[in-house]
Amino acid sequence: MRKTLFLLAALFVIFSFSPSIYEINRKDAIPKERYFVLEHNYLFDYNFYLSRIKEGLSGRWTVVEKYYNQPHQGSLFQIFYLMLGEAGRVFNLTPPVIYHGARLIFGFLFLAAVGYYISTLFSGFSQIVTFLLVVNSGSWPVLVKAGNFWRFATYMGWWSVVDSLQRITFLPHVLFGQLFILLFIFWLSEKVAGKKRFAKMVALGLIGFVAGIIFPPTVIVLYGIFGVLSLLEIIDVWTFTFDKKGQRILFDWFFEKGLTRLIFLVLSSLSLLYVTVMFNVLPWSALSLFDIQHRTGLSYNEYFMALGPVLPLGILGGIAVVLRRDKKLFPAVSWVAAVFILFKIFENVPTQSPLRFTEAAIHVPLGILTGYLAYLIWKAAGKLYKPLRKVVRAGEGIVLFLMILMGIGVMLSMVMWLTDQVKAKAAGTWPVPIGAELVYPLKDFMNAIFYIRDNTNQNSVVLGYVTAGNYIPAYAGNFVYIGHANTPDEDGKEKIAARFFSGKMTPEEAKTFLTRERISYILFGPQEKELGGIQDLSTIYSNLSLFYKNSQVVIYKVGNQIEKQS
Repeated sequence: MRKTLFLLAALFVIFSFSPSIYEINRKDAIPKERYFVLEHNYLFDYNFYLSRIKEGLSGRWTVVEKYYNQPHQGSLFQIFYLMLGEAGRVFNLTPPVIYHGARLIFGFLFLAAVGYYISTLFSGFSQIVTFLLVVNSGSWPVLVKAGNFWRFATYMGWWSVVDSLQRITFLPHVLFGQLFILLFIFWLSEKVAGKKRFAKMVALGLIGFVAGIIFPPTVIVLYGIFGVLSLLEIIDVWTFTFDKKGQRILFDWFFEKGLTRLIFLVLSSLSLLYVTVMFNVLPWSALSLFDIQHRTGLSYNEYFMALGPVLPLGILGGIAVVLRRDKKLFPAVSWVAAVFILFKIFENVPTQSPLRFTEAAIHVPLGILTGYLAYLIWKAAGKLYKPLRKVVRAGEGIVLFLMILMGIGVMLSMVMWLTDQVKAKAAGTWPVPIGAELVYPLKDFMNAIFYIRDNTNQNSVVLGYVTAGNYIPAYAGNFVYIGHANTPDEDGKEKIAARFFSGKMTPEEAKTFLTRERISYILFGPQEKELGGIQDLSTIYSNLSLFYKNSQVVIYKVGNQIEKQS
């Protein structure tokens, strides 16, 4: 049965990736003046992750912020993508191939792990049903008409991680975090025994440290899960054992499970300590400051609708687990409870929104608990008279079938929405992509960036406006003045850059600005020209000399600028 689950996992991964496959197949149909890029999820963040991968390809072992132009120390933030780049360097792969390959690999590994976990909890055909409930679980559908055809929209459709189709091959580091939540549930739910017991405990703690560096919410969610799980286990011991034997069982529990979790807590929490310290150092402090300044709230009503029918059914299944003392499912109950507890806690934490914990894959335990409820109903129906038993089981089968069918319908509709987006992107006429203005970049724009890549020191700083600044670290590898929300004081720097490109700085003011910010090259493309209607910046700022030019973009070299970056 596990082979079947793994096969289903592979099929759903391909299904999730199908909009990207569709876009790749249509790359020859885009306008000839456009350059094909397989951007994923959100343009600015996609290029941000590519820039980290490119650092790995260049041989770095710590991450530097390419979206910041002043010297600074490397860090371990987003080192996951840097390591992907190091691995891709062995096979001479490009950053986009590495990124999308990671989506496929970690998407499959996570679903395969889900399938394996389900196979340890259920037997027979219940494994298939529960797996489908987990993978298909998603929003209650909203029927809408698009053109001449009806399809489903979803609640919280703007947040990709809760969408049943997109989450399967979502951001690689999020998939990595979800995978390790599941793996640690395997490892820390069982007894750690053997001669090398303490070494195993320390190893789990160190793995937790690595997971916390890569995706800090992973360990926070695990603290919640194992806090709730430990409480359930302790209550179970005290409630159902009343003699000295019960005390002994509790003592054994601590040394077989509790101690392992305590060591995990201590060692893995060092990752959060590291994150906290680095958040006080530029440019990394911009990460936490952005979340404070642009906090996105979580509407619980909409989120509950986005979880779909597995939310109420999963909660009922969880109640049944606790009442029946079915300990093998205690981790699933703890997973759900922990996420909701974290929602409440982080309502009052300014540096992180509760929305972040929607990435904790709560649909997995909810789907499992829904499958458990279905199993109990099926089993209970076996005790009824034959005619009634047939009616109850038939009714249950119909409900489960409709739930799975509804889930597939929502996924198919999302494929349609995403393929529509691909068509709209190809038809777009905006000069450059930015925000919701989806369009493939101009070939001339990309050729200019490739020229920077091939003819400059990657330690040099390039000044462009928002879109150019976002693309340059990803495709050329240089540092930029602005280009991403992780740039310290991004909003203020955008205004300064706009003044420069619109020609409102005096020559002396511009010279001081370029020197202070260590800018060696200036990309002057469609977006930059729109700011002031100027065609040649060198007529205004005399310290600029022509470095490269095509029909859309001019690159200037700043006179006497030193190209250094630590």
